Amino acid sequence: MQVIMIARLHAMYQRSRKVLIFLVVIFLPIRIANVVMVALQTMQMSGEEYVLSGTYQCIFTYGGDSVFLNSMTWILSTVWEVVALCLAVWIAVKQFRELRQHSTRGVIGDCYTVLMKTHVSYFVR
Repeated sequence: MQVIMIARLHAMYQRSRKVLIFLVVIFLPIRIANVVMVALQTMQMSGEEYVLSGTYQCIFTYGGDSVFLNSMTWILSTVWEVVALCLAVWIAVKQFRELRQHSTRGVIGDCYTVLMKTHVSYFVR
């Protein structure tokens, strides 16, 4: 899903090489850190089998720093999502301002026209 997001943001910024490098430089360390933290959590996991009223239940428990690792995974993922959201909002506001400056008729109609043209051009390329 994040690769699609990178491709979409790259297209929104007119295939800017700087934006692509920025996104990859942010995405890869976060993804690698998340994989390492999940691997560390998995290594600290243990399972126990309980028999309750004739039914078997498996309960997994985590030891050590797994609460810290879990929260760090969430924090890093949230950082990535916020960066991507900010970039998307920034380009949308920029395009909307340009649209208002060049508009001689209604902004809403022009906005839909520009959105349709840009979305079609993103997928055609």
